[in-house]
Amino acid sequence: MTKHQIDPRQFNDSDLSRHLLAARGTQWMRGNRGDPYALILRDQGIDPHTLYQGMRGRPLLRQSESDVWVTASHEAGTEILGDARLTPGGAVAGAGRRPRRQRVFGIDSGTSLKHVLSVDDSLLARDRAGYQELRERTDGVLGPAALAGHEDAARRAFTGTLDRVDGDFDLMADFARVAPVAFFAELLGLPEGERASFAELVLGAGGALDALLCPPTLGMTRRLVDSYDGLRELLSRTLGDGPSAEAHLLALAIGVEITSNLICNGASALLDNPAQWSLLHENPTPAVVAATVEETLRYAPPVRMVSRIANEDLRIAGETLGKGHQVVVLVDAANRDPEVWADPEEFRVDRPERTGHLSLTDGTPAGFVAPVVRMLTGVGLETLAAGRLRGLRTNGEPVHRMRSPVVHGMARYPVAMS
Repeated sequence: MTKHQIDPRQFNDSDLSRHLLAARGTQWMRGNRGDPYALILRDQGIDPHTLYQGMRGRPLLRQSESDVWVTASHEAGTEILGDARLTPGGAVAGAGRRPRRQRVFGIDSGTSLKHVLSVDDSLLARDRAGYQELRERTDGVLGPAALAGHEDAARRAFTGTLDRVDGDFDLMADFARVAPVAFFAELLGLPEGERASFAELVLGAGGALDALLCPPTLGMTRRLVDSYDGLRELLSRTLGDGPSAEAHLLALAIGVEITSNLICNGASALLDNPAQWSLLHENPTPAVVAATVEETLRYAPPVRMVSRIANEDLRIAGETLGKGHQVVVLVDAANRDPEVWADPEEFRVDRPERTGHLSLTDGTPAGFVAPVVRMLTGVGLETLAAGRLRGLRTNGEPVHRMRSPVVHGMARYPVAMS
């Protein structure tokens, strides 16, 4: 855990508000001075892709005014995300060492703000080996082979959700958020009377990735913690304490949010490119569906940045970093690196380079839930393409996104059926 990354459960509203406001104010002031990374974190009406152009080229890794090393390069991002010496903030202390003392951040603080909040270091900030161990222990529950046996249940959840909409509807609120929650409720065998409260907990826990780097409001923070803890308690009652409950907690708190946004990102890219929508609609085979998911992960990743802290002094991507330095990989910039992809700004389901993007990288919470995200997103897009929605279109109302620089979450996506 970095010096000013706090567990909100341990602070009263006054101190927590001071921490959140100081963090937000610091990002705002640095953005006013033109720091691109701070402007990305502010997420206030600036398309980050307009900033990435000035961040490309040499050096591949640059230190921002926010005292954070940042890269928009695929080459550097690949090196950083694959280096075990760079870990999530909560993993800095290492096994057997005492974690750093937490204290709230202030505008006059003498050290830089790296990470803002920690919802659950024991699960959301494991190192690469920790996620690999959890994957090995739960492969029979949420691994690719196990999930293949649940595809029919996923189709029932998505088809049943789609059958309840008609005419104008909200693709996010009425479909992409609802169906994954229904799938997990069925998978867990929850009674009908518990499913509404379950859905509320899942949606409330969805801000954990953004809270790491971008301070939410006090109310949002309390809801996030209460929802996360409520899910942990529910899974403990349902599955007992152990790896299976931990894996499902990650899938619900992280995976559902990633899946919902990836479905909407994919649908948006398809509807903006009618030829690509027709390609999927006319031929929704497993291969075409899988290609659509991978191109969406490249073109509009559901996790746009990944932060790492140096566990030791090291040299990486041509630069020397000291122990405790923060490095951030801008995944959506790296995924459109013109050094790697031809016509990177185009969304192409039939793109020959289907792999190589940096989305859902191993050794991260998002990487752990990658199998369930890919399966549910594929089923969701297949349901849209293979169903009665040949005339699916945006209805002219604006798409509304939340202030969430990490996942770039959609709040509303109005669509209509012809």
